[in-house]
Amino acid sequence: MSNLQLNCHCGANKFSFPVTIPLDKTYTDLHLCLCSDCRLQNGTFVGSFVKAPSAPFDPESPPDSLTIYSSSDIGARYFCSTCSTQLFFQYADLESTNSENKRFWLCTGGLELPNGGKFGIESIGFVKSTPDGGLASWSPGEEICTTFEGKLTDEEIHALEATAMSQFNPLDTFEGRCQCSNIKLKVSRQTGKPQELPPHAWSDNTDLVIPCWTPKEDQPPIDEKNPWWIRDPQEPGMGKRFLGGLCACKSCRLIAGTEIQSWVFIPTICIEVILPGGETTAWPTKEQLLNDEKFKSLIGTYKSTTGDPGVLRGFCKTCGANLFWDGLTRKNFVDISAGLFTGRGIREEAWIEWWTERVSFVEDADGRHDYGKLLEKGLKEWKGRLGGKV
Repeated sequence: MSNLQLNCHCGANKFSFPVTIPLDKTYTDLHLCLCSDCRLQNGTFVGSFVKAPSAPFDPESPPDSLTIYSSSDIGARYFCSTCSTQLFFQYADLESTNSENKRFWLCTGGLELPNGGKFGIESIGFVKSTPDGGLASWSPGEEICTTFEGKLTDEEIHALEATAMSQFNPLDTFEGRCQCSNIKLKVSRQTGKPQELPPHAWSDNTDLVIPCWTPKEDQPPIDEKNPWWIRDPQEPGMGKRFLGGLCACKSCRLIAGTEIQSWVFIPTICIEVILPGGETTAWPTKEQLLNDEKFKSLIGTYKSTTGDPGVLRGFCKTCGANLFWDGLTRKNFVDISAGLFTGRGIREEAWIEWWTERVSFVEDADGRHDYGKLLEKGLKEWKGRLGGKV
């Protein structure tokens, strides 16, 4: 016997599940879910789950350290009240007393397999919840399903891309939201105005583009007139775009509860928050997030890196959606969770240029699974299919 260990980022929640060695594939092969509830509720492009070997607690008496959110009529989600790590999905047939119909699934971001176990992929489901194919078209050769039953071929997935490529948002803004809609964002296009450029908006090079292990002297300087976060229009496009990318770092994985996080890099001058009463306000400063009740009642904050007090993450206090990352080397600039923007297909190529050369911190997934490397391969193939114009 051994144990599966499931932990949140801050350590307030720790669960252990006895299992028999060698591990059954039930507990090692991931079910990746692209449904809109998963994307909006964890703020990423995909939820990743395995069945729980046993119930982690009595559903009638969950730990006080967890927040429960009913994301649909048949499902409840549990996340850490302090750091927002997504931990459990509970499928519940409310008309049944059968425990199997109220089973738990483990969010794998905080799950550690025993004895060097490694995750595989069982299926990628609910692809047609994403009109453009979403992460599925960046996952070559995998078992891809419309739900967890009906299979799709790679060719059928690629055909969905034409939908996204033919859609261009002619508006000057596009909107995102968390699953419960308590937090809504309105994003404006970049125009090259001074507030979007250094030194008003600032970020060091991102690991997505310049790997963190690159010596400082070999890293290119930030172009003050054309910084890395301002991207050219998509043709036939409507204006400048933001850079978007995928991340496999341990902190993102733990907090999102899934194996891959997705970010869009945005100067805060381009972001407005639509409050529940309809009031629209500028993106809050760190001080406002921590002290202004207008924001504190909606947005939970968590300092996710002990050695760097400038790192701040934010999440919806109601549904737990992963909202943003803000770092010490930032000024008027944040990473916004790309899963919040799901209106016409999750990739929003008319607004976002997706980086295809690297999954950020993909090295953190070494020995855990091969999905990060698979996505790097799939992103390059996707760019090739589209003639280099993404």
